[in-house]
Amino acid sequence: MTTTATADRRFSVGMTLVDFPTVVTADRQRRYHDAAQVPMGLFGDQVDLSILANDTIHATTYLKTEDVDGLHAGQRMKQRRPVRLGEELTLKGRVSEIKPAKRGAFVTFAFDFVTADGDVPVTGTLVSFRVDAAAMRQQDGTPPAGQPDLAGFRRMGAKHTTPERVKAYSFEFPDYLVHFDPKAAADVGLPAPVAQGLMSFTWMTELVAAQRNPDVIDISATFRQPIYWDDRPEIYMRGDRDILVVKPGAGVCSTGTVLSAGG
Repeated sequence: MTTTATADRRFSVGMTLVDFPTVVTADRQRRYHDAAQVPMGLFGDQVDLSILANDTIHATTYLKTEDVDGLHAGQRMKQRRPVRLGEELTLKGRVSEIKPAKRGAFVTFAFDFVTADGDVPVTGTLVSFRVDAAAMRQQDGTPPAGQPDLAGFRRMGAKHTTPERVKAYSFEFPDYLVHFDPKAAADVGLPAPVAQGLMSFTWMTELVAAQRNPDVIDISATFRQPIYWDDRPEIYMRGDRDILVVKPGAGVCSTGTVLSAGG
């Protein structure tokens, strides 16, 4: 009989996280963009929201108890005004929602990115699927076959997630061995090391910036299946709202939605 797992007892709705200070320098942003094949200078002196999204992972790392402790299931970032390179911020986070599911629970962390004078230019949410390694090994690691319905979508380009690029994108997370080590990936039932979900989120923010780099933006993403070393995902966009990251013959890896953009 199939049962629904109970929520991770380490978390409760309303639980506050330890404050996490951060700053995105030009060099830090460049390293992420080089790994994700984003053109240099596309964002000017403005911080790419996907880099700040990586800080939501940093702000929860101290909660990890195992090598694989939570799969990144989704991300949303809302920018009320641009953050400039070198601007110092503090992440103030809390658990905003817990949803039990098969083999674990979805835990949503909500963050305010706060300046020294109390301004909040950016808010964000990180959705983590809390699942143990044994449960992961019970799953079939083969992605579903087939091509999604791309009616109305335009092919915007393609990427190549080489081992070197996957490792380079995760340079701030050396202990997340699933991005670096084939054995660590195999131990949790994956055929190869995987790219961070946020790598595809960076491709989404790249698309938005290439069109107009708005001052105000609300963008969300859901990470549906892994992108492995040496994959060649393609990026599609419909209008100025819907984004798909697709592996030909293997289906959708990530979906994105530009909920609003302006300024």
